[in-house]
Amino acid sequence: MRLCRGVLLVMVVAALMLSALPGRAEEPAETKKEEKKTDPNIWSPPEETAESRRMRLSEEEIARIMEQIKKENPQKATELEAMRTLDGEKFRRELREYGREEFGKIVRERIDEYRSRRRDEFIKWLEEQYQGEAKELAGFRDKDADVYNQRYDFVWRKYGYIHEAWRTNAELGEVLKQDLTLKNRRDYLLANLKNEQDETKKNELLAQLKEVTGDRFDLIVRRKQIAYDDLLKKVKELQDRINEQKDEIRKWRDEKFKEECVTQRIKELTEGISKFNWN
Repeated sequence: MRLCRGVLLVMVVAALMLSALPGRAEEPAETKKEEKKTDPNIWSPPEETAESRRMRLSEEEIARIMEQIKKENPQKATELEAMRTLDGEKFRRELREYGREEFGKIVRERIDEYRSRRRDEFIKWLEEQYQGEAKELAGFRDKDADVYNQRYDFVWRKYGYIHEAWRTNAELGEVLKQDLTLKNRRDYLLANLKNEQDETKKNELLAQLKEVTGDRFDLIVRRKQIAYDDLLKKVKELQDRINEQKDEIRKWRDEKFKEECVTQRIKELTEGISKFNWN
């Protein structure tokens, strides 16, 4: 029994670590299915990190950086062109090093685009969930930019965490929204209680406070249930990945499979013909 509990604990911790990887939860299901169809990239470095996935350059961005390098160092640009087909990992590394200026511009552009997109998403959500706040915020847009940004920051601090939860789990977002309403109601009742002298009215306020507190307790239980269900889902996904890795290792340990892969790789390296994307 202790061994089973230990295994389950390891799986849970690992699932939590996997869920913390940026960008992974947002990968479309279609992309994951497509990845399974492709052949294993066994000659590349270990699994790509979340950071490198986010900063993977498009063909257009690579062309921009190469253009900068060609102007500053034509010889290096020629070397990089040759390196691109032979060693993709080294090519990407040196591309960033020698095209640092243009690469920095691309990073800043992405950050600005990301912030702009997230702000638009938040405002759209605010218009759907808190029409009054959205209308008030919009009233500052055509006035002073600094005042508008300050007001936006205030609204974000107030509702941003609800929006972030809503993006990945609408049920959790709804629970947090209801909880905020109850907390505001709680604060209102507490303020009135401090100033109320009439015992009858005090008892009425206390009864309302008890009801609000009970409702908040129910929401807390719902939040824990949502977290529990999400954890179970992650554990299942992790177990599926463990089984896939186990099957893959079993396949790769086969001497015939090894011989086929090595033979194909030698052919690619010597003839410049690549059946798979090895980089």
